[in-house]
Amino acid sequence: MHQAASSFLSFVLSPLNWIILLLGYGYFSGSLVIKKTCRILALCIFLLFSNEWILDKYANQWQPQPVTIAPGNVYSCGIIPGGFASPDQNSNGYFNASADRFIQAVKLYKLGTIRHILVSGGNGKIDKKNFHEAGWVKGELITMGVPDSVIFIEDRSANTADNAMISKQILDSLSLAPPYVLITSAMHMPRASVIFKNAGVEVIPFPCNYVAGRGSFGISSLVPQIPVLAGWNVWLKEAVGYFWYSHIQRRGATNEKN
Repeated sequence: MHQAASSFLSFVLSPLNWIILLLGYGYFSGSLVIKKTCRILALCIFLLFSNEWILDKYANQWQPQPVTIAPGNVYSCGIIPGGFASPDQNSNGYFNASADRFIQAVKLYKLGTIRHILVSGGNGKIDKKNFHEAGWVKGELITMGVPDSVIFIEDRSANTADNAMISKQILDSLSLAPPYVLITSAMHMPRASVIFKNAGVEVIPFPCNYVAGRGSFGISSLVPQIPVLAGWNVWLKEAVGYFWYSHIQRRGATNEKN
């Protein structure tokens, strides 16, 4: 159910799909005014959402700034939400574009900043059930020299809300004292922080895996780029998710208590 809703949201929030729908509607419309209007709107959307400079400005405002944890500050556990490892066609795991979550978790452990690592990642994709991300990541952590005894995993979660709920259950059962270091992509951090807070998990955000918002301006940033246009649906999904969990869901929970 969640996977279907997520796929639908990705489609609805894709500027590329907006352009296709506008051009298609204009093409089949019998009105010259509608045809012209659809083309103009499609062009405006293309120029706006394919502009890397605009994306960088948005990302800079949306994402939290990099965090430096002071030497000597030690936390009982670092939590890494899943989504940074994927299966190939033979269900063999590999690190994807969000692998900086793994790198930073290992770094924080090696520096002595976190004493334990909790990998919270199941698999929400119906056709990928033979791959268990958390278990695979645990093997990679051990390969990197992290002791088996300090690694905890859960492979039941299919989304960030599950990550938070199940992580709380595990951390409470282990009696590991909060706050915990939440290690996830900067793009994902605003929504993830709210979800973990709503679940009663006290976390210190440690954003990583910056994919936009930290570059320097260049003339080339103004040139329309298809990858920039195609990537906006992820940013918009994060914004909608943040609004939902920080306003609508929280308001609903407050009303239930009252």
